[in-house]
Amino acid sequence: NLRLAYRQIIDLLDEYALPATFAFVGCFAEEKQALHRLIPELQALGIKASDYLSPAIEDITNGSREGWHGAWAVEEVAHASTPHEIALHGVTHVPWTDLDRQGADLEMALLAKMETPVRCARTFVYPRNKIAHQGALLASGIGGYRLSPPDRSRLSSLASEFNIWSKPEVDPQLSDHSVPIPAGFFVNWQAGPRRLVPDEISLLRVRRLLDAAESNGEVVHYWLHPENLATAPATMKLFRNIIKLVAERRNKGRCDVITQ
Repeated sequence: NLRLAYRQIIDLLDEYALPATFAFVGCFAEEKQALHRLIPELQALGIKASDYLSPAIEDITNGSREGWHGAWAVEEVAHASTPHEIALHGVTHVPWTDLDRQGADLEMALLAKMETPVRCARTFVYPRNKIAHQGALLASGIGGYRLSPPDRSRLSSLASEFNIWSKPEVDPQLSDHSVPIPAGFFVNWQAGPRRLVPDEISLLRVRRLLDAAESNGEVVHYWLHPENLATAPATMKLFRNIIKLVAERRNKGRCDVITQ
């Protein structure tokens, strides 16, 4: 299902010639053999990673479960007809708030030993959206990082989907430091209570956001996880309609479509 979701996303973006950013976890973007070679390095990190990484390392070592090595997804993106950006979503997916600066530096040093194209990433999406150690990103040549969405309860997050008066975000200014990239808006995942949000409301929100951004020179940044399409295929219809709206405005010169 996840492979199908990636294929659908890439085909849709190719259909409308829209570039996007795909953020991958460094170690899990490796080929199977390369990932196996990294096991000693991952075990040596010792950066509060045991709770998260131990099950992964056990599965990889024993071969008991598939799904940890996702080089196929990176290849799909890298060879799409439309040029996309490949960004970094952490090296191990351990939240950086669980790391000290030395741990963050160790992660980035590990990335340099990997074979995946993700090692050349220029922007960063923090694991679990927990922002910390921006200096480690800058030292590693990362030019920007996505800000965290507002910290909301599930109910509040659901209610926000009905806020058709949401405001676009201000385009960050370039600087000598890693640039904070607008946190953006989540493409409504049509699972559980979120299925109660009509597509018409979601699309009205998009139109109003695009109108306001066009008037004020602001940014509308939409994102989702491919897993959202794999687990709730109905989300694809909304995603397609959002992409179509954006492409229509781009074709009329009313907006630019850029990556992180």
